[in-house]
Amino acid sequence: MLADLHIHTTASDGVYTPEDIVKMAETAQLKAFAITDHDNIEGYIQAKKYIDGKKYKSKLVCGVEIDTYFENKDVHILGYHVNPYFKELDEAMKWIRNGRVGRIKNMLAKLNALGYKIGQAEVVAEAKLSKSIGRPHIARVMVAKGYFKTEQEVFDTLIARGKPCFCQQEKLPPQDVVNLIHESGGIACLAHPSELHNLDLVERVIKACNFNGIEVWHPSAVCNNEVTQWFNLSEKLNLLTSGGSDFHGNPDRYPVGLGEFKVLYNNIKNVVEWK
Repeated sequence: MLADLHIHTTASDGVYTPEDIVKMAETAQLKAFAITDHDNIEGYIQAKKYIDGKKYKSKLVCGVEIDTYFENKDVHILGYHVNPYFKELDEAMKWIRNGRVGRIKNMLAKLNALGYKIGQAEVVAEAKLSKSIGRPHIARVMVAKGYFKTEQEVFDTLIARGKPCFCQQEKLPPQDVVNLIHESGGIACLAHPSELHNLDLVERVIKACNFNGIEVWHPSAVCNNEVTQWFNLSEKLNLLTSGGSDFHGNPDRYPVGLGEFKVLYNNIKNVVEWK
């Protein structure tokens, strides 16, 4: 039996709607799946409404991914089993989303200065119903306008950290976000630790911020042969183990299909069944 606890929809920067994801999870025969959009829970709410009254075998877990900043590094936090209507968490996520809008404006100014004619209205139109506008929306417009062949090329050339048009967004410290997740009745897991490229940093942030778990199974961990490292750390620190594909639905980003990245349900059932 398989599961996937890291999936994005059109409520943030994913390609597929929450309804699409529900259908795809059922087709992929996932025992459990979590919609974890950036800085909002609207995708889960929409998926839950679609599922209610229907007979689906796949279990939907309420989730969210929130971006924070720790020791000059982006640290992403996956919150599971949160109350989707918890006021304090909702207000914090609104503040983060507003920061995303300001960041996009600054990045577009840099892009235009380099000769890439792209306006905010185009990015907003690309984002459609998303509650959390981000760099992938810029990348998609750039590809659509013929500046680049793939979204990854846009990131690698212009908008990834260290590239000419990158702008840092103001974010909350991870401890604040972990606290809000706990106050909302949920648990907090460190997302894709391999993307931090520093085992000591991973251990420091987990200890400093009272995380409940760590995302052991993720494409970046498999690519870097670090799954065992994160599993061993979970045992050392007595952490729950999570895992997911970080699925967005982009044709040039692995995995292309939901269920393509295999995560065994038994490996992450401690998160799914935490309640």
